[in-house]
Amino acid sequence: MSKAATVAYLGFHEKDNLGDDAIYDAVRSQLPGVVFDDIPRLPHEFAFPLTPALQRARRPSTLVMGGGTLVGVRYFRMLTKLGLAVTRNNGKYAIGVGVQDPGYTGRGSGSQNDELTKWKPILADFDSVSVRGPRSVELLADIGVTAQVTGDPALILPRPEVPVEDGLIGVNLGYGDDLWGHDPVGVAEQVAVAVRELASRGHRFVGVLMNPADRKWVEVAFRDVPADIVLPADAAAAAREFARCSVAIVCRLHAGILAALSDTPVVSLEYQPKCRDFALSIDDAASLIRTDEVTGAAVVDRVLDSLADASAIRAGKRAAVDRLRKQLHAEYDALRGQLGVAGA
Repeated sequence: MSKAATVAYLGFHEKDNLGDDAIYDAVRSQLPGVVFDDIPRLPHEFAFPLTPALQRARRPSTLVMGGGTLVGVRYFRMLTKLGLAVTRNNGKYAIGVGVQDPGYTGRGSGSQNDELTKWKPILADFDSVSVRGPRSVELLADIGVTAQVTGDPALILPRPEVPVEDGLIGVNLGYGDDLWGHDPVGVAEQVAVAVRELASRGHRFVGVLMNPADRKWVEVAFRDVPADIVLPADAAAAAREFARCSVAIVCRLHAGILAALSDTPVVSLEYQPKCRDFALSIDDAASLIRTDEVTGAAVVDRVLDSLADASAIRAGKRAAVDRLRKQLHAEYDALRGQLGVAGA
C-alpha cells in the first residue's frame, strides 16, 4: 500500500457520543491500513499557528465525510470547505451522510437562511454522494443534486452474536441540541408512565446510554422501577446491549441504528427528522412516534404490538439492513479503488 493512502475525515467522533463513534469505527473498518487525519471541528482546534491536526490534514489525501447529519448545516459547510482546501481536491466522498431537513428549526439546527441551497456547488463536484435515507434523497433533489440511499455507515459494523432475553426491554433517551416539541422532561415523563405499566406486566429493563449526558433522562424513566443503566465502552458494546433485548424504546438515532444490527424491534421516539430518514431507509416507519406526540399509552401499545409481531419485524429488518450493507460495501469498494488499497 502506498504511504500516500490517507484520508482527511470529517465527522464528530470522540466527543462523548457513541453514534458518531459508531460511524467512525465503521468507516475505519472499511479502510484498513489507511491513515486518518481529522478535520478540526471545535474552535480550540483552529488555534494558530496551524495545529498538528490541521497540518496532518494538509498532506495530499482524500476528503471523506462520515455519516451524521452534516449536509445542510452551516457549521459543517464551513468545515467541508476547509477539508476541500487542505486536501487540494484530491478525491471527495460523502458516504451515507444525513441531510438536515429545513423544515426542522430546532436550536442549533444550522439550517436557516436557505442553508441547504449553498451546498449544491460543493456536492456537485464530489466523486460520490450517498445518503442515510429517502428523505435525504428528496432534499438533495430539491437543490438539483442526485444521490442514492446507502444507509448510515454504522450499518456495516459486525452484527452482534448475543441471545435475546425474553421480557427484557432496552430504554434509551437523549435529545442532542433540541427535539420536536422542545420538552425533554415531558418525553421522559411519558416514558416513565410506559415503563411502570410494562413493569406491571412482568417486563424487565436496561437503560443504554449513547451519551453520558443522557443519564438524567433515563433516570426519570426508571424513577419507579429498579433497572440497571449502562454506558457501553464503544459502539460494539452498545450493539450487544440492544441485541439482548426483546424490544427497545429508543430516542437517539444511533440507538435505533445499532439495534437494527441485531434486528431488534424498536419504538423510535422521533426527536428530529433524521430518525424518520433512517426508519424509512429500513422500511420501519411504523416504529416512529414523534416526541411532540408521545404518550405513555402509545409507547405501551407500540411495545406490545412489536413483541406480538417480533418475528416478522426481525425478518423485515434483516432483509432491509442486508440490502443497505451491500450498497455500503459497494461505496467503500469504490473509495478503496480511489485510494489504491486492498479490500477490508
